[in-house]
Amino acid sequence: MSLSEIHNYYEDLVENYIAALELTATRSSDYLSDLYCLALNQLPVHYIRHGVDMYFYMSDEKRQEMEEKVIYAVTSAISWLDNEEKEKMKEKERLKSLERQKQMAEEEAKRAAAAVADAEVKAKEALKKASEIAKRAELARQSFANNSSE
Repeated sequence: MSLSEIHNYYEDLVENYIAALELTATRSSDYLSDLYCLALNQLPVHYIRHGVDMYFYMSDEKRQEMEEKVIYAVTSAISWLDNEEKEKMKEKERLKSLERQKQMAEEEAKRAAAAVADAEVKAKEALKKASEIAKRAELARQSFANNSSE
């Protein structure tokens, strides 16, 4: 006997239920892999050799109970994964928004730096003009003082 002949009966039930939901048409293979793992981790293990044996030796009540466990496990796994996906999308949008805000702040900083540089140039020009005016005023005062003393 080999272990390759043995498998968890719940794997078949989960696979059949997910196939019935037709999720392969709308979800990625990564999503489905995560779904299988999350659902199976919620279920007990029930190892079998042949699936046919399960149908002959299991009561209808036990079969119904197992199917209900599978439905609950898959549904809760879908809910968790979809919620995770929504949270990831919200986080991506938040990061995009922060990136846009950062870019806007950087552009504003560049404009402010340019305005400061422009203001410095204008201040130097104004200082130069003020100095020239002060020199002319001093010359005019001296000239006036010379003319007054004569």
